[in-house]
Amino acid sequence: MVANSAVKGTLVSFLVGITDLNIDTTEIVGIKKIKSSPSYPDVIPTQRVVKVEKRIVEAREVNFLVKFCPPGIVIVEASVDLENILDERVFDIKRSLLIECRTILWEYHGDPYFDEEYCVYCVSDYEGDPEDVISEYKGSIAGLLKTERIPLDEEEISTTLKYHIKYSQDDLTVVEWDGAFVFDPRGDFASNIELFEIANLQLLKLRLLEHELEGRLEKAARLLQKTTARKIPWLKSREIRRSLREIIQIRTESILEFAATERNINLIGDWYSARLFDLITKKLHLEKWKTNINKTLDALEDIYSMIAENFSMSFSTTLEFIMAFGWFALLMGYFLLFFLELVYKK
Repeated sequence: MVANSAVKGTLVSFLVGITDLNIDTTEIVGIKKIKSSPSYPDVIPTQRVVKVEKRIVEAREVNFLVKFCPPGIVIVEASVDLENILDERVFDIKRSLLIECRTILWEYHGDPYFDEEYCVYCVSDYEGDPEDVISEYKGSIAGLLKTERIPLDEEEISTTLKYHIKYSQDDLTVVEWDGAFVFDPRGDFASNIELFEIANLQLLKLRLLEHELEGRLEKAARLLQKTTARKIPWLKSREIRRSLREIIQIRTESILEFAATERNINLIGDWYSARLFDLITKKLHLEKWKTNINKTLDALEDIYSMIAENFSMSFSTTLEFIMAFGWFALLMGYFLLFFLELVYKK
């Protein structure tokens, strides 16, 4: 990353995590917008302020904001003003901010294995078309978006920077899977950051759902082996039926949630926020996550159907064996009575 002339900006790093705590807070976060494009109704739970504080990180005063989205979602934001947002030291500042955000998340019993991090580089101190700024500093901007210190190839730089969107003549947002650059001379960053949080929240939910389904898939595979080997106890039949009902419920709830998100996006249509959100979801590969989850649900339903079928066949075979043994015992009883009768007659 080469040296750059100073480009002032604000670095906003945030973590989206999960918690079992029911955090008591009443102040609702209000996003003030300059653009006339609407918010996303019901896509993300109402964000409530939990804590606002300042901490010293990398010898700089950093503003921290903790928000709670019931049920069980905590968002920790860190923002710091930088004299040069393209300076190579920003890599270290970014890492330190995320470490501090994760420390705060742990204070709310956040799961250390499940969180999503993202960084937004906000620039408002410029004049004219931001594409001129990007053209001049494209290598540094692409490097920050990729979190890569070594110089990138021109093709990689072009591929990174082509995922962008404009609303007015003098603003521009470049989106990458790990972060984004937002240029806006009016400083209208909050609405964009809200969309980045929504997308990362959805990604976190998809990761959690996939993890749960993978556990169920392993359990189902073990159960299928037992049914194939005829080692499954009768008492497991209730567990099989319950598991199958739970899988159907998970599929139904996930379909409803995904459909609600798509419906809300479609209501907004071609507004800037809808197009930006669509770009973010593509960079985060949310559709691929949904497709993989649906495939896993299909596999689970198939496995449990086979388990139920094998169990039914096994149970029927066992009943036939019991009935045959009963008839054999009854026949032996009649034979014994006949034999005793012959003995007594003699």
